[in-house]
Formats: sequence, C-alpha cells, structure tokens
Amino acid sequence: MPRLIVIRGAHHQFHEMAGNRTTLGAHSDNDVVIEGDPGVSRWHCTIQERNGKYVLKDRNSRRGTFVNGTRVESDELTYGDRLRLGDTVVIFGSRGRGDTAEARAARRLINALILQEVNKELNASHSLSQLLELIMDTAIHLTGAERGFLILVQGEQLEFRVARNIASREVKSPEFKISNKVIRTVVKTGSPILTSNAQQDLREMKSIAALELRSLLCVPLRGRNKNKVLGTLYLDSQARDSSFDEEGKDLLMAFSDQAALAIENARLQRAEREREAMLSELRVASRIQLALLPREDPDLKGMEISGRMETAQEVGGDYFDYIWGPTVDGKRNLYVAIGDVSGKGVPAGLVMVMARSILRSLVARNPRPGDALRETNRLLKQDIKPGMFMSMLLAAVDENGRLLLAGCGHERPLIYRAATKTVEKIDLGGLVLGVIDDIGPHLAEARLQLEPGDQLFLYTDGVTEAVDEERKHFGMDRVEDILRHHGDQPPGRLLDAYFDAIGFHAGGATQHDDITMISLRRP
Repeated sequence: MPRLIVIRGAHHQFHEMAGNRTTLGAHSDNDVVIEGDPGVSRWHCTIQERNGKYVLKDRNSRRGTFVNGTRVESDELTYGDRLRLGDTVVIFGSRGRGDTAEARAARRLINALILQEVNKELNASHSLSQLLELIMDTAIHLTGAERGFLILVQGEQLEFRVARNIASREVKSPEFKISNKVIRTVVKTGSPILTSNAQQDLREMKSIAALELRSLLCVPLRGRNKNKVLGTLYLDSQARDSSFDEEGKDLLMAFSDQAALAIENARLQRAEREREAMLSELRVASRIQLALLPREDPDLKGMEISGRMETAQEVGGDYFDYIWGPTVDGKRNLYVAIGDVSGKGVPAGLVMVMARSILRSLVARNPRPGDALRETNRLLKQDIKPGMFMSMLLAAVDENGRLLLAGCGHERPLIYRAATKTVEKIDLGGLVLGVIDDIGPHLAEARLQLEPGDQLFLYTDGVTEAVDEERKHFGMDRVEDILRHHGDQPPGRLLDAYFDAIGFHAGGATQHDDITMISLRRP
C-alpha cells in the first residue's frame, strides 16, 4: 500500500493509506485531516483504489487540487506525484519498507521530495534567528531526535544559537549538556559522527557517559565552500528504542547542506540590509553636511576668499563656515572656521550641527577665537558621545589682512609669502574639541599679517591623505609645493590647482574622506 506525506512549511507527517478510499480535507471526519490551511476545503479530495491503480478526484474544492503543478478534476497517480491543496503539499509515495533495493530507492525518493519542499521554506524570507530556529526544529522533526543543538563557529569559539527538545522547547545552558568534543571533531574534520550505541562507540568521551546518551548524530554545516564548516547540527537521544541509521545520516547531511546555504544567504541578506541602512544614513548625513556649507564666498573689503568641499563617498565629517561678527565702529570682522568631526554618517553630522550653532551664537559677542573655541568645547563635551571629537581652526580676519587664529588639534595652516615666494607653516597645536572639559590651558593663538599678495591656506586631512590606486597618500610635500607654485593666483584658481592635482594623483581610487580647503588672499 502507498503512503501520503503531508508537508506544511518545514514539517511533514506520514499517513499510511488503508482500504480502497482515502479522503483529504479540513473536516475532522476525513482520513487525512489538514488543519490550519484556509485554502483547504472541508471535503477537498479523495484518492480511490481501483484494480491496483490510484485515482485522485477533486470534490468541488474552493481553490482546486493540483497534481505536479496542474489543476485537475481527476487524475491517475504514480509514486512521487506532488499534490497541492491550498498551501499544503501532499506527496504520493511508496511505503518503502524493508531493505530491498526497491524499498531503499523508494525511501530516497520520498526523502528527496521532502527536502525539496523543506528547501522552499528555508529560502523564504526569514531573519537569521528565525531561520536558525526553523533549521533546528526541522532537523529534530526529520530524525525524531529527543534533543537538537545548532552551533555556529565564530573564529575559534563555538556559539550555541539554538537548543531544542522534541517538544520544541528551549534547552537551558546547552553548552553544559552536550559533548563539545564531538562538535569540535566534526568541525575539524568536516565529517559526520553517527552512533546508535554511544556508550560503547564513544566511551572515551567522558561527557557521553555522563549524559547517558544512547544515539547521537552530528553533521557539519557546509556552505558553498565545502572546505569551510559554518557550524554543526547535533542531535541525540537517551531512549532505548531510538536509533539513528545511515539513511537518517544521509538525510540530515543533505538537509544540513541546504541549511548552510540558507544561513549564508540570510547572512548576505542581513549584510545587504545593513549596507542599505548605512547608505541611507550616509545620504541623510550628506544632506546635513551640504546644508551647513556656505552658499557663497564672503565679500570682505580688501580680501579675496574662497572655500570648497568635495564630499567623500562615505561622508567624512568635514565642516567649514564663514560667520560675520557684529559691527563695531562701522567695521565687521569675518570669522572663518574649518573643522573635521571624527567618525562618519549621522552622528558626525549631528556634531557638525551642534558646533555650527554654538559658534554662530558665540561670534555674535565678537570674541577672541581662542575664547570662542574654549566655550565651544565646554558645550560640546556635555552632549557628544564618548570617543567622538572634532578638530577645528577659527580665524578672525579684518579688511587690512590682520588675522587672529586659534587651533584645536587641526592641520597646520600654511602661508604663501609673495615677497619671497616661500611657504610658512604655523604651529598652533591644541587639543581637539569634546575630549576634556576645559581646553583653555592647551589653547594658543597666533597673530598674522597678510601683506599684499600673501595667501593663507587652510585644509583638512582629506587633502594630505587622499590616496592613489596603490593607497599612497598625496602628502604634505605636494601640498606645500602647489602653494609655492600657485600661491600668487586668486584663491579660486589656487583651489582649482589643488583639486586637479589630487584628482590626477587619485586616478580611479575611491576617496573615503572629505576634501575641504579655504584660501584667504590679500590682493
């Protein structure tokens, strides 16, 4: 007599056909009761035996009966046929009892058909944690084990992700109720371990004796790279009538290969979701960053000023700003700020917003740059997360080319001196903002006088650390050399020279940090 294998999701049940008529449906009076599937009618279909042949007949079901994907009213069945009633799959198969070649072939066919349906469920949309639970519950269901454990390999460590008993209840503290030596052996060799007499076959393993295990089956989880073991499925039983055999091992090995691929796919999908979330965050950060930038260069009598930023693919956290001070005796100082926030993305963007707001409110009082930075640090330190910081340079400039600069751990400013055609470095030092409560003792200011033709160049580390395809930096020597050769040009042309040189150096290399420059020239 044939048997029916009813498969719903990753679980299946066997129904031995008896007599010459078998009914299937949702009503409890059917021979095969299919519960919880709204697509199955109360009296869905029948299978009738006539002269050794089995004929399926639909009983005017709402959503129809399908055989191998085709909707039928009546159809003669052969072993291996796949019936679909609603969302439930029913395999028409042979009982496959005994140890004859024909019986073994019948069982292999049934197992292959079961795994085909299970694989569809594994590859459905699942979170990784849900997938691992599904894999474990399915492995227990396929083998009839009393307990099952799904272990993933993380470096040199074993990570117990799911521990279940046959009732799908969680096993507490699984690492103390399992043979770690068996697991590590399977991970190391990539080969399964099977025994129906664990007390004798694995007597050298003390944990086996202590746990009083009778049957044990542990198989590797191997993904696309068969030489790399992702983890193991470990199943055992203490029952005397339990017995894992070679067919069960082959079935679980085939399932574990499917499961490992599903785990890899789930990890890839999770990585893609995380990448998309990061890109979305970076797009938000980029909009924040661009909204902070000045819309145009300032018009300060007696000075030429130009600033520019080229944002990186990952949004590096650069910032620059022009802030007008209050009018005093008919004149206004211009404050020029340039900075770089540690980190990337929205957190860096929020620090930029805070720093910009603080500076703009402080400049209304016409402070010295050092005092403004000291207060900015005090306020930022209260709100930013530990580990985040911001370098900054703030300069107050007037129409006569007089500047007062203060720095907080930012790149050293450079001055082109027109009279000598040389480049000077200005050492300001200082500590970055947001690390300690008071940076006052570490602040230093520098007074500068730009003579006609002189030019002050400010920049972030994205300039010196711009990389080529061999990951070599643009470097400070190039920065100074370009200023030395183009310092007599207006600020806009000088910045063009820098961006052209950096672009030539980079070639096709992707930059991972913003590139920001400001140049101030007294014509």
